[in-house]
Parts: sequence; C-alpha cells; structure tokens
Amino acid sequence: MSIITVSGEESNIRYLYEFIELQDDLPIKLFVNSVKHIDFHWHKEVEIVYVLSGSVIMYLDQKQYTLHEDDIIVVNSMSVHRIEQTGEENVLLTLQFGTELLLSNHTFISCNSANSRDQNTSKFYIIKHNLAQMIWELNKKVQGYQSYTMGRLQTLCGALLRYFSNGTNTATSEGSKDYDYKRLNRVLTYIGNHYNEKITLQDMAHLEHLSLHYFSHFFTDKIGIPFQKYLTLIRLEKAQAKLTGSEKRISEIALDCGFANVKLFNKYFKEKYGCTPGSYREAALNPEPERMNRKPKTYEESSSGNYYEMDTVNAMGSLYRYLDLPLGTAQDTISTPAVLVANHQQIELQANQASAAYEKHWNITTSAGRAVEGLRDDWRKQLSELIKRIPFRYIRFHGIFNDEMMVYSERDDGTPVYNWSYIDKLYDFLLQLGVRPFVELSFMPNQLARSKETLFWWKGNISPPSDPTKWEALVREFVRHCLNRYGAEEVKNWYFEVWNEPDLAGVCWAGSKEEYFAFYESTVRTIKSVLPELKAGGPAMGYGSIWNDTWAEDFMEYCRRQQVPLDFYSFHIYSEYPRLKTEEDSLTRLMPPSFYKESIDRVQQKMNASIYGAVELHITEWNFSLYDQNLLHDTMFMAPFVIYHAMNTLGQAKAMAFWSFTDVFEESIVPLSPFYGGFGLLNRNGLKKPSYYAFELLQKLGDELLVKGDGYVGSRNSDGSIQLLLYHYVHVDHLFSSGDWSGLSSANRYDVFEDKGSKVFDISLNLLSVPYKCTSYRLDREHGSVFDEWIRMGSPEFLTEEEISCLQSRSGPTIQTRILQEEWYRTEIVLPPHGVMLLTFDRQY
Repeated sequence: MSIITVSGEESNIRYLYEFIELQDDLPIKLFVNSVKHIDFHWHKEVEIVYVLSGSVIMYLDQKQYTLHEDDIIVVNSMSVHRIEQTGEENVLLTLQFGTELLLSNHTFISCNSANSRDQNTSKFYIIKHNLAQMIWELNKKVQGYQSYTMGRLQTLCGALLRYFSNGTNTATSEGSKDYDYKRLNRVLTYIGNHYNEKITLQDMAHLEHLSLHYFSHFFTDKIGIPFQKYLTLIRLEKAQAKLTGSEKRISEIALDCGFANVKLFNKYFKEKYGCTPGSYREAALNPEPERMNRKPKTYEESSSGNYYEMDTVNAMGSLYRYLDLPLGTAQDTISTPAVLVANHQQIELQANQASAAYEKHWNITTSAGRAVEGLRDDWRKQLSELIKRIPFRYIRFHGIFNDEMMVYSERDDGTPVYNWSYIDKLYDFLLQLGVRPFVELSFMPNQLARSKETLFWWKGNISPPSDPTKWEALVREFVRHCLNRYGAEEVKNWYFEVWNEPDLAGVCWAGSKEEYFAFYESTVRTIKSVLPELKAGGPAMGYGSIWNDTWAEDFMEYCRRQQVPLDFYSFHIYSEYPRLKTEEDSLTRLMPPSFYKESIDRVQQKMNASIYGAVELHITEWNFSLYDQNLLHDTMFMAPFVIYHAMNTLGQAKAMAFWSFTDVFEESIVPLSPFYGGFGLLNRNGLKKPSYYAFELLQKLGDELLVKGDGYVGSRNSDGSIQLLLYHYVHVDHLFSSGDWSGLSSANRYDVFEDKGSKVFDISLNLLSVPYKCTSYRLDREHGSVFDEWIRMGSPEFLTEEEISCLQSRSGPTIQTRILQEEWYRTEIVLPPHGVMLLTFDRQY
C-alpha cells in the first residue's frame, strides 16, 4: 500500500487516498492484521473486513460501529473510513479487490453484520463460507489454487450483489465528489500537522474559504463526527503515545498536545481510555506480573503507516468453521480438491552394484529429560526395551548436579560435602544396559549459585557459581569418583559437555557470554587436570545463535586464544524460527525441512573458519518442535520426519541425539492426555509412537549405502541382503508454518499439512540369484500409528491396562513376507502422506 500525492501547484499536499498494491498472482490483496489505529482514508477498491478475534470501532459512511468477533463488514469504493482498537486486542482478516468484479463501479453494497443482529444470518454465512474457502486455497496452494480462489471470489461477489446490493454508490457516481475528497484531505492533513496548536472551526472554514455553517456540515458529513470531537481524538492519540514514550510531566504533555489545561486533558482521557493519564502511564511502565510473563505481540508496520500487518496469527479457526455450508443453505458445498498422486519415483537396483560405507549417526546417542527421572522404574523399563531394539551407545540428560540428585551440600563452616549415591545408582544401571553417559555438566547446586534464576518446572539453577573454586572442586571430585568406580578405560569413552545452551542468556545461563567462556575454560581445565585423555567440549549451543550473531565464532576464538581444549563441538536444532535476540515476536513460525541441514552446514563453516574444523560435531538435541507439548509429536508425521532428516544429514555430524526417548519427562506440568504432544519416542505408558518405529526401521538398514533419493534409501549388508526404505515426508502447510495453529486440536492433527496426495514408487530390483525372502514393513495412519489407533478407540483420557494392552498390540508396522523365485523383482508401492515402508530381501539357502 502507498499514499498518493498530487503534482503541480499542490504537490506538497499529502492525499489520504490509499493506493492498494494487489498480489502478484491474483487481482486481490488479502492479509491478516491487528489494528491499533487507521486514520480516515479511502480507496477505489472494495474492502471486506472480518473480525477473527477481539473487537474494533469502525467509522464508515458517517456512522460508527463496534465490530466484534465473527462480524463482517463491506467498505465500498471511495467510502471514507477509519478503524481503531477498543480496550481488547484484535485480529482482522481484510480482503481488497477491484470494483470491476462487482460488474459496476457504482453498486453500493450494504453488508454489515454488526448492524444486522436480529436478521437472517444465512446470507452472511455464504459470504464467510466463500471467504474461508479462499483462505484455505491460498494457504494450501494445491495445483490450480489460483483458479479455485478466483472462482470463490466470483461467487462471493455474486452473493454480495444478490443479497446485499442497495442502490448506487454516490461516492463514485458523482464527479463533484473528487474535489470534496481533496478538500477533506487538506483539512485532515492540516489537523495532523497542527494538532498541538489552537485550531477552531472558524480557522478551518477560513482556510478553505467556506462559511462556518457550510464547513461544519461538510466535515461532519464526510467524517461522521463533529470537527471538535475529531480534533480531540487526534490529540488524545498523540498524548497516549507520549505518556509512555517520554518522561515529561503529564501537564507538559497536555499542553504539548493542544489541550488548554491538564484538567480538561484528564477528563477527555478518562472518557476514552477508562483511566487517568497517570494510572495509564503507571500501568504501562510497571505491568502486572502476569502481563510481564505474557509474550508480547509485535507487528510489522506497512508502507502506509496505517496498518500493522501480522506475518502470522493463531486465530483463523473462527473463520474455518465456515469451510462447509450447512444443509439447506442457498449454495452447494464444494469440497477442497484432493490430489491423488504426489509424484512417481523410479528406483532401479542391482544386487551387485557399487556401494559406499556410511555411519549411522542417528543411533549413536539418545536423550532424556533430567537425571533424577532415571531413578524411576517406568523410565528404566522403557530405556531397557528401547536398547534391545535400537542399541544406542550414549544417553544425554540435564541436571546431574541438580539438588534433587543430592550431590552437593555444605557444612556449617562452608566445607563441601559430596554424595555420589544417586549418580552411582543411575550410572550403574546405564552401563549394565551397555549405554554410556554423555555427561552434560548442569545445573548449578543452589548452595553454589551466585543468584536464584531457575529453568523449567523442576527449577534447575542457571546461575554461574558464586565461588568458582568450589565449582572446580565439585567437577574434579566428580571426575575422580567416576574414574575410580568405572575405570579409566571406560570413562575415556565418555563425553563431558559443559552446560546447556549458555548462549540463551537469561534462559539457560544467568551470566554474560564472557563469564560462560571463562566458566567453560575452568571446567575443561579441571577435567583435564584429572586425566588429560578425557573428552571435554560443548557448548551445547542453541540454534538461534548460529544464524543471528557471532556467539559461536567468539567462543571458538576464545578457546584458540586461551588454548582451551575443545574435543567436540555441540549444538541443538528444532524447526521453530530462530528469532533474533532483540525480537519479541510471540508467534511461532516454522522453518522449511532443509533448515536442519543448512544449520549443520553453517556450524561446520564456522568451525572450518577456525582451527576446529576437524573436531567431532554433535547435535545433542533435535526434534520437530522445541515445545514439549506440540501435538504433532505423537502423529504419523514424525516417522518420515525422523527418516528424512537422518538421510538428509548423512556424513555431516558424528551423532544426532533425538530429544528425547520418553515422555517420562517433566520440563513443565504434564497434561492429562496420554498423547499430549510430548517429545518422546514412547509415551508415558510405554506406547511406541511412529517416531520410535522410524528409528527401529532405520536400524534395519545395512552397512553399505547403495542409493539415496527423494523419499527412498537402499542399503546392503556383507551377507548380500538388501534393504529399501521408502518414506513420504509431507511438511506442514504455509498457514501452520507462519504461526496459525488454529487448525490443530487434540483429535484433529492432520489438517495442518500440505495437500500432497500419495507418492508412488516404481521399483525394479535385479537379485541375480534366487530365492530371496522379501519382508515388507508398512507403517502409516491405518497401519500401526498408535496415536491414530487411540483416536479410533475414542481418545480415552485415562488408559486402563486393557486399553494399553490393546493399543500395544495395534502399534507398529504390519509385516508381510513372500518368497521370490524370479531374478527381477518389480513392484509398485503407493505411500499415503506420512507413510513409511521398509522392504528387506534376504538370500535363502
């Protein structure tokens, strides 16, 4: 959008005429925005405003309306209008299009649900239905979406003409109006520039060479409110901004904004905002605790300065309920088009074709929430079962030094007391399973902490030590104890990682960047002082710093300059947009699937630019979402998600530790539902999610890589057996990626994905000699997805033992076998979205 300015002798006049720039692919402008204030303006396009949430006040056609959630209103071409916020937040959907779609520039549309509370609402339902269908098409972007969108727009315009046309739009039909709008623009511009001066109705009439009576009626007729009231509103808006944007006294602000005295200012301010200027300023500068904890919204200001557009908004659900029309409505429902086939993949394999060795970096390390959970029986049973099927070599978790592990205390004289009982109990169990600790040294014992900042529900202390020498002593004695108990040859295989995400200042580390660097140095030197061969590294960095600052470079440069050992480099990665540290965007945007590989590449580039290009790179946390209650974590989506990223990052990292193996996990209060979107491969009842089976199927791949492509990987073992793993990864759609999660609910978790249809694989395999046993493992929403089985069961909130047993029996891939006698094996495999299939071919003797 832009503001048109005139040329010639009046070139200094700024017309409040809005020139609307339509979208590149469609003759419309469609956007979601939150409004603070939009001044009086007009444009030649028709505008439809739908209130997704909250409420706004609209001044239109000399009348004032309060629009609430689910209200819809049409602004006709050249109608002067203004929008301002009420006392609550608002989210609006706005559609703008040319009058030619109404077949006439002069048709007046009288569509305003705020003015039709008691009338038949079926007409409005039809408008909302077509608007919802347009949004659906534009966000799904299925092939042909532009044509479908234009069809919906034509139908919407037809409904406007059929049900809401009301005579002629005089603003476009009378040529003399053009000069009136120029005059009005001059008046509004003058007020905007001189609001802090004494302005009278007589002054404005004189400037426009009009009589007082004529100008008064002219202004009220065009704006809908008297001149003096409009001037007061402008002054109040300016004063409101100054109350929080300056330190001036309230009396000074009142005079600066054109009020005769502070008493009058207080009177008008309280009438509009419901409080005095003083209490407004106090509330804004000293928000209540619950407000401080609430994530603020920020908006991107458009080029016109009028709209504050939101990239994303989690409020579209109020409109999506109109996607289908009820029976008996005047218009037939048109279903969203389905795509039957996403694409075909041709796969041809020879049993004796060349292969390459590769490392299965996805099953080296697993992870869990925190150390004390490892003392629980259910946690141990799940890990034991996991290791039998997927033999991870290491496990990483937070909180080995948390107070709940009873490691550190002090006598009255300050002498440290170390108690390794719980650590021994945990490490003994892990090593008996054949799993080694990937030791994350965190968090700070409270008696050692410099301050009281904590993290998570269980309050891990994120403070630097108050006495660094006591921290070093704790680390030294811990390492000595591990060496004495388990032997140097064993402990030399462990990894010691210093802290967790210290780059997230105020979240995981309460000190400065420089303090962490010194903390890392002292911790690593302490470890090496006991046994130099021990592997120490870090910094377990969050992925936002990879993209947004030089934290990683600064850390590596510090280690180089101080000659601090860095045996491995570690960082974390999730799908959420890695916002800048200066940003306060409360909306959760998601990155494309390539983001994981790109992030690893970026870290490796930083390492290569330093002296640490050859050190091991570990991703010590990764998952789809960094939120421990993302409902997609339980779904079938997660199986191809895991496989896609395992395959897409081959050879790029020493190990990738999926976060985490179990929902026996307590970063926040655990919800009631057995499938609440936890991180785990298994839920808290031990039920195996699709993500678990993704790792199990990956484990069945051979040691030699034969082929890898879009949705498939082929491998071979030394005994000649062949494995072909197929997967159909479908990413979340544009709407969900941009932050609108309204299409997601506990029972309905699949409407937020792209419409990709099924994927077809045409497979041709030359086995050379026969017979072979072919085993297929199929996993999709109809075959082995425990979440989908739970939905079909009725989504019980509290599972009985019988229900758990039933779900266990239905969890996991369906298996079919056959003996192949022919040398050439040809077949066609059709995978639905989120589907996975493994084919194994084993030589028979």
